[in-house]
Amino acid sequence: MTMFDEIEKKPALGSLAWGTRTGAYSHGRLTTYEKLGVLGNMGKMAGLQGLDVLASKLGLMKAYGADLEGLLPPTTGLVTDSLVFADEVLGEEIFQHSWRTYYWGMLLGGYRGLEIDREILFSAAILHDLGMAKDRPVHPCTCCFAVHGAERGKAHLISKGHDPAKTRKIGDAIALHLNGYVSDRVHGVEAHLLSRGAMCDVFGLGSKRVARDTRRAILAHHPKGDLLNGLEIWPGHHLKNTRGDFLIRLNRNEKHAAQPLSLQQSPR
Repeated sequence: MTMFDEIEKKPALGSLAWGTRTGAYSHGRLTTYEKLGVLGNMGKMAGLQGLDVLASKLGLMKAYGADLEGLLPPTTGLVTDSLVFADEVLGEEIFQHSWRTYYWGMLLGGYRGLEIDREILFSAAILHDLGMAKDRPVHPCTCCFAVHGAERGKAHLISKGHDPAKTRKIGDAIALHLNGYVSDRVHGVEAHLLSRGAMCDVFGLGSKRVARDTRRAILAHHPKGDLLNGLEIWPGHHLKNTRGDFLIRLNRNEKHAAQPLSLQQSPR
């Protein structure tokens, strides 16, 4: 076995398998190399946003719009069970954020002309912050909430008799979404769009690709409310060196350095 074989066998950053590590990097703690990876992902997202802003100013941005009703997921058992569970355990701000994340993901996928499995994307989006649920058995100060939420969501859907392959795909998408950028080529379209949708809702990244009237319709149907507190984006609240903690500290440093990326941005 070569060194390259060993590298290939390592689970992807943020995946469900990655979240099972033990030792110094258990519970979703990042290595120094992984922090650089997340930092690079955020830099990529900021760069893409900069290009979108420039294209918009030059009149070159062809924003994508759609009727929200036409973007709804199919009425399947998986969609229904995911929605009912989210409605039962999520606070109002997170529940509305989850709906918006789905819509942003669908629209950003539409902008690129991607083929989307709406059932998978919706289930992942509506449950992607399950680690912040009102009845969560563990708290962000003790684990990576994305990994915990992914594991809980996967277990719940399996208990309802859903296809293990689908539930695994949903769980991985949820666990990966805090990476900052998730490759559609490596992890699939739905995982990519879940991350893009969440980044759009929290940071406003990618919002220029969505038509203004459609953005307003989403916010009218699913108001933003107090999202920062709903998501508990508080310094020192998340387990040190997890992605949640790292992104919060990164955002604070960027604010102090007067950088454009901010948790206060909104895709209005």
